[in-house]
Order: sequence, then C-alpha cells, then structure tokens
Amino acid sequence: MAGVGTRRFARRDAPVVSSGVLLLPLSAAFGYACGAIAVKRSLGAGLSGGLVNFVCNVVLALLFQIFWFFPGGQMGIFSYFAPVACGILFFLGQIATFRAIAAGDVSVATPLLGTKVILVALFSVVLIGRALPASWWIASLLASIGIGMISYAPAGHHGRLAVTVGWSLGAASLFAMTDVLVQRWVPLIGYTRFAPVMFGVTGLCSMFYLPSLLKQMRHAKESFGEARFSIAGMRWLLAGALLLGLQALGMYSSIGLYGSATMTNILYGSRCLWSVLLVWIFGSLAGASPLAHHSRVMGWRFAGALLLFTAMALVLR
Repeated sequence: MAGVGTRRFARRDAPVVSSGVLLLPLSAAFGYACGAIAVKRSLGAGLSGGLVNFVCNVVLALLFQIFWFFPGGQMGIFSYFAPVACGILFFLGQIATFRAIAAGDVSVATPLLGTKVILVALFSVVLIGRALPASWWIASLLASIGIGMISYAPAGHHGRLAVTVGWSLGAASLFAMTDVLVQRWVPLIGYTRFAPVMFGVTGLCSMFYLPSLLKQMRHAKESFGEARFSIAGMRWLLAGALLLGLQALGMYSSIGLYGSATMTNILYGSRCLWSVLLVWIFGSLAGASPLAHHSRVMGWRFAGALLLFTAMALVLR
C-alpha cells in the first residue's frame, strides 16, 4: 500500500488488466445485491429510513477507518477539501438510494442505480478531460439499454415506479460524480488517507438523524410484540449494513487503487443480474413483489442482464 500514490497510479493506462480490478467490483456487486435485499427486509419490518441511513453509514465509516493503519503521506489543511466533498456527495447518494429501495422492488431499484455506468463515462470526460476508447462508450450504452430492459414492467403494474425511478436516477448521478472525483483526487492525496476521511465524513453527516432517532426511542412503546418486530428488523438491518459496507470497501478500493472508474462501474453493474436472480429465486424472502414471478417481466430482465455482460466483454477486450 505504500506505493498507492506512485507505483499503482503510474500503471493506470497499462493494457494488462489486473485481477484486482476485476474481482473487487464483481465481488462488490454480489455483496450489494445481498445487502440491498437485507435493507429492504428491514424497511418492510417497520424500521425508518433515517435509522437505516444512520446504521449503514456509521458501519461504512467505521470499516474505512482501517486505512489509517496503512502507510500514507501527510495531509495539509487544504487536502481535506476533496475527501470531505466526496463524503458529502456519498451521503446524499445514500439518502436517495434508500428512498428508492423503500419505494420499489430491489430488482427494479438496483438496476436503475446502475445507470451511473454511462454517467461515469460522461463525467470522466467533462470533469477530468479523459479520453475513453470507443468500445467503452459502446459498452456504457449497452449497459444502459440493459438496465432499461431490467426495469420493464407491464401496464397496470407500475405502482410507485415513477418515485423509484426518480430516486434511483438521483442516486446514480450523485454516485457517478463521487466516483469520478475519487479517481481525480486520490492520486494527489493517496488512497489510504483519502478513503477514511471521505467515509468518516459520511458517518458524521449521518449524525443529522440522531436527534430524531433518540426522540423515536423515547416515545416507542414497550410491548413484547413491537419489541420482537423491531428486533427482527434490526437483524436484517445489521446484516445489510455490514454487506453494504464491505461492498463499498471493495468498490472504492478498486477505483482508488487502480484508477479506472468506468471499467469498475461496468463490472459493478453485474449487481443488476444478481438482484434479479436473488429476488426470483428467494421470492418473498427477498421482499419481492408479486411482479417478480411474472415470466414476461423476468424474461425482459434476464435479457437486460445479458446486455450487461456484453458490455463487460467489450471493456475487457
């Protein structure tokens, strides 16, 4: 890790693809799908969105503090601006994400979040002036089409689809901006110092929820049934928070160490496939709606998943 700021970033444009830049986002994708399902179950058990945000962000912040134990350079007072800004953007993205998960089915919300694939490509050009290979633009386009197919729902089954779409696209934009800025600023500071500050700020921003949560606890009723109900929700929440924290650790470590936000996000887009598979296989256990068992819907979603894999193949050529 000592050479994060020099050796690894010097090889950013090398044609050989490291196993780390492949395995980290792919593992994170599976972890995200599982974590999102657990969070959906906690929300279905009656836990508030504020509590979900608070617990998930605090767990995330604590996990990333491990990087203080790795070698890293000194940070001047002005060096803190970049990770603080990214931490705030990530916090806002988390709010939008959990609103999307609460409003709709995981197999819809998670694929829509994947639209950040093409947004990262666009922001990479606009914000840091990076030229992308033509195959990556085609891959981003295919991934976006695939995401649209996964989000298909027949007439009469849309429900709160518009709300889910709005929050998901908002979250995708915020996360895409965060990913590109991480790629731009980490080489100047070093990943082992940037990451703990960034996610520490996300955890601190979550303290915004604390007064409301304490008030809810003071006014909560102490009946056995409600206590059991809350404990069940908390178990799902803690599992989801840990999974989401670990997947973020893998995702941002991939971007921070290897510097390829676009490739990482296309590989990370496989979470769309995992979310469809897990919801279809486990059904109600995954908090699925009846629509998840609709054969035509699942056909569209799997077709979209194949496009996502095609996009991955284009990037890895």
